[in-house]
This record gives sequence, structure tokens and C-alpha cells, in this order.
Amino acid sequence: MKLRLQSGKAWTFVMASVVAIVGGAMGASCSLGVPLTPALARPIDRDRFSVVQFATGLANPTSMAELSDGSLLVATSNGGQTATPNDIYWSTSGALVRLVDTDGDGVADGAPQVLASAGLPGLVTSVRRVGNLVVALSAQADGPSITAWRTGATPSEPFTAAGKLSFDFPGGDHTTYALAMRPAMAGGVEIYFNVGSKLNDAATPASETVGLSASGGASFIGVGGAVQMARDSIQRVVVTDTGGSLSVTAPVPIATGLRNAAGMTFDGAGNLWFEDNGIDNPANPVESLSADTLHVISASLIGVTVLNFGFAETYVDYATGAIVGPTAGVTLPVADFRPIGGEKSEGAVELAIAPLSFPDDLAGGFFVPFSGQWNAGGLANTENPVSWVDPATGRSFHFIENQLMGHPNGVLATSSALFLSDLNFTGAMVGTVDGIAADRGGVIYRIAPIAVPEPSSAVTCLMAVVCGIGAVRARGRRRLSVSARSR
Repeated sequence: MKLRLQSGKAWTFVMASVVAIVGGAMGASCSLGVPLTPALARPIDRDRFSVVQFATGLANPTSMAELSDGSLLVATSNGGQTATPNDIYWSTSGALVRLVDTDGDGVADGAPQVLASAGLPGLVTSVRRVGNLVVALSAQADGPSITAWRTGATPSEPFTAAGKLSFDFPGGDHTTYALAMRPAMAGGVEIYFNVGSKLNDAATPASETVGLSASGGASFIGVGGAVQMARDSIQRVVVTDTGGSLSVTAPVPIATGLRNAAGMTFDGAGNLWFEDNGIDNPANPVESLSADTLHVISASLIGVTVLNFGFAETYVDYATGAIVGPTAGVTLPVADFRPIGGEKSEGAVELAIAPLSFPDDLAGGFFVPFSGQWNAGGLANTENPVSWVDPATGRSFHFIENQLMGHPNGVLATSSALFLSDLNFTGAMVGTVDGIAADRGGVIYRIAPIAVPEPSSAVTCLMAVVCGIGAVRARGRRRLSVSARSR
């Protein structure tokens, strides 16, 4: 069963049965309540990268963003206290915390600093920053919302509330989970977000819309109340901060025909990349009917043409890789995520373009974490790798193999490293395992190239003589500049 970050109500029936056995479901991801650092899958990568535990003991860390000084902003959520305590799906409160590595050893210094928490609902699934505006998306079943703050004069100062956008979902399998953010051409900031499908395997009727309202210092331009949006889509608003309030444009559709666009990011050319979670087999929900997929909307089409990505009639068959359904008028995926050598990849969450410091053979590729099976970690979670995928060819491999973590979730590329969050290294989503509460076992890993010692001056001179100074050059790196295409 793929972990989809769906409505908590959809999982109520599961919780009572799994919490009693979760202690026996863990494996290689922990040892006596201590997280183990996962090994990279390929020997070549184990030789050229270091993987360290940047921070531990976090409350369901999901998404991450970089602050102006290079410190890390992390979205966290306190578990709800229901019949099964520490439950992520019934989380009622969240926090944005700052982690700093002042000595440069790859490990965060001290406890996380809370920069924002008041008024932030739980189940925070995405956080983004542009300039001094920070936004976080909460997928809480009782009221999904996007909360906005202004940063302080320094990165260590607490945020101040700026406004809120609240969703009115009339029910269904999915709400909203993913954000992307960038400066707007005419000023302000563009915020992109998904609006999930009502059902697992059927398109939502056009008449069943989702409301969006503004409050707390935010207001729509020229709109007195809530606005309505189509489901199965990606939407965009433009926010202008006047210093005392946020002016928000009415949402416009950017894409349709999407079941649950779980992660979104822009590349350097302005193309919008995102994943869509596949359909669970209606006859057997623990099996996938369709594969998770990677998609792109080229910069020239964003806000100009609303592309249709096919849900629910057109999809990639998980078992065979064949395209099922009509393709006319459908923008097909750039890549799909199916088993590699029999090893599964299910429940794609976020995605990040490889850092510029990474080797050339990984340049331009995406890292994609998969959450995998519900409430399972280690040996019990056979669907939770971190994959690398080449958007030019669709080729992918497991950068970190499955069965080594709990639920890989957020991924952030900085100039020098890749940061990866694990919701809980034990894999538990509720209750307690080995004395670790499900909402206090979060880990962030830092993956960085191993520095190669500089050659001595004598060796450098010898190289110049033998090879010719003009031949010693840095190799060019591929840049993503891919137009939306069908195949």
C-alpha cells in the first residue's frame, strides 16, 4: 500500500490494527531505538559521497527550504493524540524550525530553533521561501491551508504572520500537498499548489469544486468571498506583499488530469516539474494499478495552455509499463517509476534537481524519495527507495535502496549538498516503537561529495607539462531546458 498522505479519516480503520504490530514491522532502519545511516546503493556512489545524520529526534520532518544564510528551515508536525497517539494524520499543530551548522561538520548544532508555530495547522507537507516571504502548506484533514509569514531582519529572528489561504474540500481521497514558488515577472510571488482528486481511480466531476478563502492579512483582489477551483489540478495565485497585507489574485488553473501532484519544483530555465501519484488497484489496494510518474510543463506554456495529463483514463500500467487509455490531447509523462530489478518504488513525495557540486554523471537528474508502505520501515518497507532519474531519457536507478529507511519524504538541493528527510526512522506513523514516539523519530540526512585532496604544486606542474595547460578544463554541466512533450 502506497503512503499517500491522504485524509486522516481514510486511515482510521487501519490504525487500530497496525499499531499493535508495528514494533515487529521494523528492520534495518533502526537498532535499539537508534537510526542507522543508510548506505548508498551503488559502490561508485559509496566511494564518492558521505552520508551523515544532520539532525535527529525531529517531529515528522517533511519539507525543507534554505534560509538566506544557508541554514535549514524544516517543516515539522506534532502527532495527534487520538485512540492511537502520536498519529501524523491527526496532527493538529506544526512548526517551522531552523537548523544551523556553524562549524561546517555536516551536523546541525544544538536543538532546532522554532521560527513559526502559532496558527500553523498540523500535517505540514511543504514549505517554500522567496525573499522574505515563507509559505507552508498544511494538509490537515479538518482544514487544509497555506500559511504565510515574513522573515525577520536576520535568519534567526522569529517569523511574523502575513496571511492565510484556507481550502474547503467537500470530502474525498486527496486534499492538497505540494507547493512551488518563484518571483512573478510583474512583481510579487507566484505560488503553485495541487488540488487532489476526489477518488482513487476516477476523475472528479467538474461540478464538484474546492473553495479557497483568504484571511489573516491576506485578501483576494476584486473578490469578496471564497473562490472555487477544479479538482485533479495544479493552480496558481500571485501574492503581492504591501508590508501590511497580502494581495492575492484569484487562482488560475495550470494543469489538469492529475490524481495527486505530490511534489513540484522549477528548474533554472523556468520549466515546472512535478510528480503524480499512481492509482491503487481497486481490487487490491496494497498493489499499484498505475505507476507514479514524472512530468514537466515548459516555461512557455505555464499559464498559457492548461495541459491535460490524463487522469484517470490514461496512465502507465505498473506491471508492464504500457500506456493504457487514449493519448490524444494528453501530455504523457517524461518518466515513470516501476520496479527496478524487482525492487519497488511507490509513493513519490518531493523532488530536487541534483546539486551543482555533484558529479557530472548525475547532473541535471532528479532525486525522488518514495514513502512506500503505510506504517512500515526497514525490512518491512519494500517500496521506499530514493531514486535518481534522468529527465532526458527516463532512465532511473535507486540511489538509496528500499528497506533501509522509514519514510523518505522531503528532499532539498543546496549548492553543496542534498538534504533528505525521513518522517520516522522506525517507519511508525502512530504509537511508539523501541521507546521512540512516532512523532519524535524524524531524521534529516546530509549527502555531499567527498572532497578530493588538491594535488601538490609539483604534481600540478607535471600535469601542465604532460597534458598541456589548455587541456586541463572543467567539464560543462548539463542544464535542464526541456519542453513539454508526449511520447
